[in-house]
Amino acid sequence: MAKKNIPIEILEAAKELFLKHGFKRISIEDICNKVNVSRRTFYVYYENKNDLLIKLLEQIREESLREVFAITNSNLSFPEKLIQITDYNIAQLEQMTPEFLADIYDPSFVEVREHYESERAYFQEWMRNFFAEAQKRGDIRNDLDIDFLQRFINHVIASYKNIEIVKRYPNTALLMRKVADVLLYGILGKENA
Repeated sequence: MAKKNIPIEILEAAKELFLKHGFKRISIEDICNKVNVSRRTFYVYYENKNDLLIKLLEQIREESLREVFAITNSNLSFPEKLIQITDYNIAQLEQMTPEFLADIYDPSFVEVREHYESERAYFQEWMRNFFAEAQKRGDIRNDLDIDFLQRFINHVIASYKNIEIVKRYPNTALLMRKVADVLLYGILGKENA
């Protein structure tokens, strides 16, 4: 019989519960019951529920980066890469309930906000280089201001938290699909792009 990897089992149980019910609704007791371990065992591996969430977000980020890097390093055309990256991100969002997203975007959740801010600089630099390299290869318009594009994308991403916009869509993944369609195909449509 294979030996149990308790910290991974706790992390996976937390992922399933957090993504389905949100972070705030799930207790350490809920996670321990799912894995069939004691609270004492939980605290051997994690300082608290916030620590567990940060580790989960790091795991999600690492998995996402591996997938995105695999796509960007593939032999696909630039438009195919953009579409696959977008589709992957939407699929990730579809796994997350509105409750989970609301919890992690809650501005009072300082630890998560600090975590995202530390990751943001890395992602911003990566995104800038991705578009700049595409521009050098002639994959995107030469006259496109990459800094403007990056600021525009950041503004659009911030709209995912706008209550008026969010109310119009049943989930964030559908909203992201609408935004991606506008960014990728503009107002002319796929057939004219």
